[in-house]
Amino acid sequence: MKQRFLTGIAIIAVLVLVFFSRSLTLYIFDVFVGLLAILAGLEFSKLLTKMGYYNFSIIIGIFPTLFYLSFMLSTYFQLPLYLVLVIIVALMLVLNLGLFLFSIIFKKKTLNEMKIRGIRTSLTTYSFQKSTQTMFGMFYPTFMFMLLVIINRCEELSYMFTKASGFEGILSFFVLLLAFLIPIITDTFAYLTGSLIRGKKLCPNISPNKTISGAIGGVIWTVVVVVVLYSILNTIGAYNQMFQTLNLSIWALIIMSILASISCQLGDIFESALKRKANVKDSGNLLPGHGGILDRIDSHIFNSVIIFVFFLIFIL
Repeated sequence: MKQRFLTGIAIIAVLVLVFFSRSLTLYIFDVFVGLLAILAGLEFSKLLTKMGYYNFSIIIGIFPTLFYLSFMLSTYFQLPLYLVLVIIVALMLVLNLGLFLFSIIFKKKTLNEMKIRGIRTSLTTYSFQKSTQTMFGMFYPTFMFMLLVIINRCEELSYMFTKASGFEGILSFFVLLLAFLIPIITDTFAYLTGSLIRGKKLCPNISPNKTISGAIGGVIWTVVVVVVLYSILNTIGAYNQMFQTLNLSIWALIIMSILASISCQLGDIFESALKRKANVKDSGNLLPGHGGILDRIDSHIFNSVIIFVFFLIFIL
């Protein structure tokens, strides 16, 4: 318990430092998100392998870098957002095809791998499955989580996000704060509420400790915290002007909070299902008392997508 507490304090300290570093340069936050994506991707690759879904772990590990380079190169040529996302998805498809052809071309190596693993299927089928499962590893967690890098730079990309300019960093700070705060609030209060009220289990076959009361409590307290945060920031002139300019009302944030909190819990359940199928307790052991990186950002991954899509409505 002490180890878990100390690791939790260290995680919070790192988050605070990373957020403050944004006032100096945005690259530190980019590297932070990219590093988390790399480590989580490698852990996810191992989970897939333990489940019998073989993949190219090296490609999954380097894909966050490829995502970032594609994004930065696209913004250099001032491509619109939809085209940036299309390019990144296209890169995933090209890599998928390339990996499939690689397995076919190096037939002897692939057949030997199949023999060692006891795979009894055709070379083509195994090659297709391995490349496709690698692409799945590129999408989750990398593609979903790396959307935070785009949010991080929304204000400097005024050609892309037409309503995001002129806020001097407070817009991206606010959105990223929600992206990291909501999963923490949801997980914490879902646990506390569930422990206090108990009641019927939410998904006993996947995560026996989760309760329906805890899930509801997590959503309610997330809404409360976001409303309080909005009310406090709305008293500050720059934030008040930002909310008015974007027509970002408290009701819109309440809706977002509900969707985001639910997505956090779905992300947690999704990873729990993966670990149960892989027959492991944690995705890794990098964080003493907390497991792996994927264990800590599983809620953030799904939440990143909700936050990204929601705020696009207001800044495009």
